[in-house]
Amino acid sequence: SKMPAALAATNMETLYRILFLVLKCLNLKLKKPPWLHLPLAMTVYALVTVSYFLIAGGIIYDVIAEPPSIGSMTDELGHQRPVAFLAYRVNRQYIKEGLTSSFLFTMEGLGFIILDQLNAPNIPEFNSCLLLFIGFICVQLSFFMARVFIRMKLPGYLTG
Repeated sequence: SKMPAALAATNMETLYRILFLVLKCLNLKLKKPPWLHLPLAMTVYALVTVSYFLIAGGIIYDVIAEPPSIGSMTDELGHQRPVAFLAYRVNRQYIKEGLTSSFLFTMEGLGFIILDQLNAPNIPEFNSCLLLFIGFICVQLSFFMARVFIRMKLPGYLTG
């Protein structure tokens, strides 16, 4: 009832041979246009970073749901005051909330990239210290600011 694997492979090879007896590859002499060349590494890096910033910021959600850029809240005295975070709603956001969070995520990634540059050969000691300081500040600042944002988004979350 079950066909052995070797026999099944042979049947597939026979099927492919019959298929390619009918189909012939065209002998085209295609040449690359002279204006087409590989993009620079920093161009690709910039495109990846910008697309990461937009995707992490929720640009797709913003286009579909069309949320306001910021919201407003009424305080105890009845005055309207602007708010940047849509509290208690994990799956909803204001546009500026998403872009600010995305900035923090991108800054943390850039901090790790800067820290990775410490492994490059022949870096002067001053530049090495500067890279270490800037990378460390980027990673730490974005981490702790993201925690602050979470506390603003979900007040009372993970508090004893």
